Amino acid sequence: MPLDVVTIEHGPHPEVLRSEAQAVIFPLTEQDITFIDNLKNTFLQLNGVGLAAPQVGVAKKIIVYGISQKAAFIRKNAKVVPTTVLINPQYVPTTDAKRVYDWEGCFSVEKLTGKVPRYDKIHYTAFLTDGNFISETAEGFTARVLQHEIDHINGKLITDRLSTDCIQGSPQEMSRLRYSEMTIEQLEHIQKMIKDDSLSTTTNTDRKQTLAATLEMVEAILAEKSS
Repeated sequence: MPLDVVTIEHGPHPEVLRSEAQAVIFPLTEQDITFIDNLKNTFLQLNGVGLAAPQVGVAKKIIVYGISQKAAFIRKNAKVVPTTVLINPQYVPTTDAKRVYDWEGCFSVEKLTGKVPRYDKIHYTAFLTDGNFISETAEGFTARVLQHEIDHINGKLITDRLSTDCIQGSPQEMSRLRYSEMTIEQLEHIQKMIKDDSLSTTTNTDRKQTLAATLEMVEAILAEKSS
């Protein structure tokens, strides 16, 4: 069953976004298993790259993430990652990590987006749903996604990471700047995604209007770059 996303602007319990979540104790309960299934379904329905339990109002250290081929194509240093659930994840930057800025949005922050500073390489640990412990290294866009989601279970949002020196603004203001940085091939990819997938499958009227406006913007930038 899809779950409702909590935002800092709306939602019944926005304070869950500002508090450290509780660690999950193994073995998982039936309630935990059901919740994880619902979290995964919500993540897949949202068509993003990550979602954390606090974003749906549950203060537990559970995240789900995955990078589709379509998402990887329009990102720097990105590779495909299957949908994965991590429990009690933690990370530290590697000794050779650098701070890099790149675009991030958030389902739980409706009015702000920008270029967020993150480490380009991290070492992370977590438990899988079967209780197995993992200790791995991630870099590029995967590292960025993991840092974003782990922030959520620690009560942090992109609003905490976007300092005054960061490029930032409303999603509407930043969209044109972000798309203007993309290649023609990436823009054509987004154009196709909106036409073939999003507009044809979305039933929400507001969402359809937003997608239509995005498509118009992408096509205008494509025309400028192609001229």
